[in-house]
Amino acid sequence: MRLDAAFDRNVFINCPFDDAYANLLQAAVFCVVSFGYTPRLASERLEAGENRLDKIVGLIKASRYSIHDLSRTRAAEAGEMARMNMPFELGLDLGYRRSGMQGADLKKFLIFERDPYDLKRSLSDLAGQDVEFHRDDYELVIKKIRDFFRVEAQCVVPGPSRLVSDYATFQGWMVERKIFEGHSPREALVLPLQERIDEMQAWIAAGRPDFFRPQ
Repeated sequence: MRLDAAFDRNVFINCPFDDAYANLLQAAVFCVVSFGYTPRLASERLEAGENRLDKIVGLIKASRYSIHDLSRTRAAEAGEMARMNMPFELGLDLGYRRSGMQGADLKKFLIFERDPYDLKRSLSDLAGQDVEFHRDDYELVIKKIRDFFRVEAQCVVPGPSRLVSDYATFQGWMVERKIFEGHSPREALVLPLQERIDEMQAWIAAGRPDFFRPQ
């Protein structure tokens, strides 16, 4: 029996945290929260003194499900360094799954690339692993995360079109709520990720309303 009762509901998300990726990350997190799971990310705590590697290993061990996005490992222009954090963290997770530690063999992965066959050219050691592409389209991210949880976690989840609609509804509700709390429309769209997750949970607890109603 695993000591961490939250293991089955935790989802480790390994992805970029830059502004260009934000829409994809927010859509991914929305799916995870909407399905009743808990997203776990290296950015969830802001404690500067915490060792990042120890934090990531702890999140990996605590999460039965993982979403790894390797779509941004390619340098975008001459002289730019390739980004290696995401494949490194995937390697840590794959190693843990094969470690023989209690519960590790139960872990399930969803791996993203940007375009089909990108990783076949750049990371041949992944041969035999199923990889999904998203082409930087948040609707594809929603669809493929939906399908992953429907199959691997046997969740009862709505169809992709409904989820895309729910995501748009949530976004409108959140902006209205944040403006009511004193944010500008721009500030309401650039919240810290954990605050956005809190708002997703509040929206679900309120019955997924179509619009914000001040109390």
